[in-house]
Amino acid sequence: MMQAKNIRVRLGRKEVLHGVEFTAQTGQVTAIIGPNGSGKSTLLKTLSGELVGTGTVLLNGHDIAKLRPWELAAMRGVLPQQTTVAFPFTVHEIVRLGLSNGLAAAEEDLPSQALAHVDLAGFENRSYQNLSGGEQQRVQLARVLTQVWEARDQDQPRWLLLDEPVASLDIAHQFTVLGIARDFAAKGGGVVVVMHDLNLTALFADLVYVLSEGHMWMSGTVSEVLNTETMKQVYGIDLPINTLPPTDIPFVLPQALSG
Repeated sequence: MMQAKNIRVRLGRKEVLHGVEFTAQTGQVTAIIGPNGSGKSTLLKTLSGELVGTGTVLLNGHDIAKLRPWELAAMRGVLPQQTTVAFPFTVHEIVRLGLSNGLAAAEEDLPSQALAHVDLAGFENRSYQNLSGGEQQRVQLARVLTQVWEARDQDQPRWLLLDEPVASLDIAHQFTVLGIARDFAAKGGGVVVVMHDLNLTALFADLVYVLSEGHMWMSGTVSEVLNTETMKQVYGIDLPINTLPPTDIPFVLPQALSG
């Protein structure tokens, strides 16, 4: 389990998270949604240990503030929203960095396996700087996967923390990446993902948290959370939510605003 209790985070003079409570279970994909500036990335950074506020974050029962860096790295891999690489690394060198932070450093074939997993087989010797934005994002995901390759280490689950992992991807690779997240959860790991695309959230998330202006507005299943009231109150748009039979999965149709 991952659990955050009464999380408050200040950036400069502004408090951007206000007493947030959050729980994610292994075996599930837990999504965090909300408008721009609502605190989604800040929350994910706090859950990962990158940002420190007040309150407590527990990962597999451990207070992350008391874990050594290598202990934390062995339990969770983090894909940030953007990654800047200033030096002329090859793709293999980038992905290989994940092994230095995880528990599988001796498994030299993992970078190639991870690249194949994100549909980049044969890219090992390509220059990272010459890739498209979507390809770079998938390289970074491959790096994270090498860090937590197995969803469970004996009795301890591992976690993927993903910040807008499909924002720069075409629709086919959006499904590839979110399919990887679902597979990781199905194997007993935990996944927490920040999302903007509500339709993809509806397809892949088991549990959804909605942030609004640094407050946790609500949480629940996709059907409980994605509704017309959420669109009005959180996103400020009068856009009806429809459902697809026979599963009744909610979906957002922007064209519904026309006319």
